[in-house]
Amino acid sequence: MGVLNRLFTRIKGAPPTDYLLVRNLPDPVGNIAGQPLPPDEVYVEVYVEALRLKAARRFTTRFHGIIYSFISLARDGEPNAELAAITKPGNLAELDPRNLDRVITVERQMLGAVPWRGGILNLELGLFSVKSGNLLSPVLDYVTRVSDQAGIGFVGSVKPFLPLITEGLDLIASQSADVESEGALDTDMTLSRSEILALVAVPKDQIAPADLSVDPIDRKLLWKERPLQEAYCVLSLRRTDHKADYGEIPELAEGFKHFRDALKTHSRTLSEKAKGALISAIYLSPDLIERDKTRLVKLVEEEFARIVTGE
Repeated sequence: MGVLNRLFTRIKGAPPTDYLLVRNLPDPVGNIAGQPLPPDEVYVEVYVEALRLKAARRFTTRFHGIIYSFISLARDGEPNAELAAITKPGNLAELDPRNLDRVITVERQMLGAVPWRGGILNLELGLFSVKSGNLLSPVLDYVTRVSDQAGIGFVGSVKPFLPLITEGLDLIASQSADVESEGALDTDMTLSRSEILALVAVPKDQIAPADLSVDPIDRKLLWKERPLQEAYCVLSLRRTDHKADYGEIPELAEGFKHFRDALKTHSRTLSEKAKGALISAIYLSPDLIERDKTRLVKLVEEEFARIVTGE
């Protein structure tokens, strides 16, 4: 998509530095990386685990951290799913530039459970520090507002959010004196297993990837077993077998509402009609894997039997 590359060009007058991306870091806890990602059988999630900010040292006042991401991946029988996430986690608010040596453990979900269909996952990630004043800046006000609307649950076309995204990019670019870019990533990845990776804000040839590891306690990035003193972001691409937030899928949310409203009438005819429509929506959803479709259909059938026939 190149959205963040264009933003960096507007702020700095040039594309971002070609930073170091290290993939397949050793898993410090043993339950994130290395899990197979067979297409159509599992979901993939993206988390920001931890980060260290550095560029904000030039600010003389407190600042906020913003994480901005765009993700694109294959969708069943439809054009690629495009997702945008913009967030200002609480532990990235009102930071003191004199205390930037500490690593911030975020563990923030940037992409919810989306079916992994294989192919390419495109990931753009931008980290920004925004100067804080007595009043929230327009950028922070924007992020607070938009992060409630364009987040991890949005799957499908990103077009409805383009005006909001464009507004945010324009705000950041117009306040370049109060914004520092901490790191940027734009990469296409093929995935066969879940993994931990790191974006390090140094040129590619400055640090040997083999010298990097992740601390098991707070996910800080280590260089030769010592805390790395550069700006960086540790990410994880995780596997999950279950989509707990299926109620966020619009057609399913609507289907479940109609189904349960029909059950309240105790009318078999209305309930069967609503049940059939809901089951069709479940089976036709491109945002569920087959295992979850079977599970949800069973849930619907059991609820119908319990309410309508008293079984």
